[in-house]
Amino acid sequence: MSVSHPDRSDGTNGPVTRPHYRRVYEDIERRILCGDLSFGTQLPLLPALCSEYGVSEAPIRRALDELARAGLIVRQRGRGKGTFVQKRITPPTILRVLLIGFDLSRTVIEAYHEIYGLLDGVRRAASAHGCVVQTVGEDALGSLAPAPEGVRLGYLVLSQTQEKYETGGEIASAHAPCVLFNTPHPLPRRWTVSVNMEEGAFLGTDHLATLGHRRIAYVGKTRGGWFTPRYVGYSRALRTHGLVDDETLVRETSGLSAGEDAAALDSLLALPEPPTAIFACSDYRALHLLNHAQNRLGLSVPGDLSLCGYDDISTCETVSPTLTSVYHPLVEQGEAAVEMLFALLDGAAPPDTMHQVLTPKLRIRKSSAPIGRCFDRTPEPACR
Repeated sequence: MSVSHPDRSDGTNGPVTRPHYRRVYEDIERRILCGDLSFGTQLPLLPALCSEYGVSEAPIRRALDELARAGLIVRQRGRGKGTFVQKRITPPTILRVLLIGFDLSRTVIEAYHEIYGLLDGVRRAASAHGCVVQTVGEDALGSLAPAPEGVRLGYLVLSQTQEKYETGGEIASAHAPCVLFNTPHPLPRRWTVSVNMEEGAFLGTDHLATLGHRRIAYVGKTRGGWFTPRYVGYSRALRTHGLVDDETLVRETSGLSAGEDAAALDSLLALPEPPTAIFACSDYRALHLLNHAQNRLGLSVPGDLSLCGYDDISTCETVSPTLTSVYHPLVEQGEAAVEMLFALLDGAAPPDTMHQVLTPKLRIRKSSAPIGRCFDRTPEPACR
């Protein structure tokens, strides 16, 4: 048995850091489910596994215990004793996540944090089904192939553009069942799991307008698969409250540079009628704005300026003031896509479930308040 080194990459952002036992478990699990270790194959003895993985006995024992509980291996005692690959009742399944239009060599996690949330949900659900998850980039489109004999294969596709969704979905679905993430518009004969990002941005902007703000700025991208719906939701909320959709209150930023977002805030505050609130199309932009407003400009948030972000990353609850944000259910989206894909693989997916749409939620915290209300220390408002 040849075992790959436990410090391997998942293809998205460099080496995956996991507990030793988990890395051992996942490596052996992958080899079993891919068919590299067939039914009845005996695993090496404990000392040999320790040597091959470069770890002590404790993580090896724990990994083997979990593999046994998962029904992937069986321990035999007495004559012929040893640890063997267990016979599977159902064929092994591989889920390939196809990422189109993303530079997978980048290390700026905030640029693609959506990928990591989705993959977390995918891996959780896939683990419950006992299947392997493989992540591949756009360069794999030309080499996609049907599943090997005796293996079930399914694709999950995430793209940054509608055109590439159509191309990637067509190519992937020609080889195996396929589910698409976040298509800007439902595609015919394609199964999709999306989040209503327009509604999410509407909730955030509506919240600020309900607090009495009439000059509400938008900071972030206005075009692209992830951002067009957010800008549309922002504009719709303004119209709902009878407010002018003023282009001078819109600042396009990449979200990768704190300085870029700081410059956007400076230019907004230099307007003859500056905004009293800002909806940022991502939390990283909102956090850049918060830091610049408080630490560079000496403004009170929310006393002088209210802020609302989008995504509800964990940092929203650790900054001061805590950041009001729109919760984007990335993990749930990944889990839902896996369940949809397994329904397709099992031939049990009814047509009325082709397009599943999840709803974001507004989480109100301390960074937003009515005009003129200074920052206070009262308990956090309830989320809605």
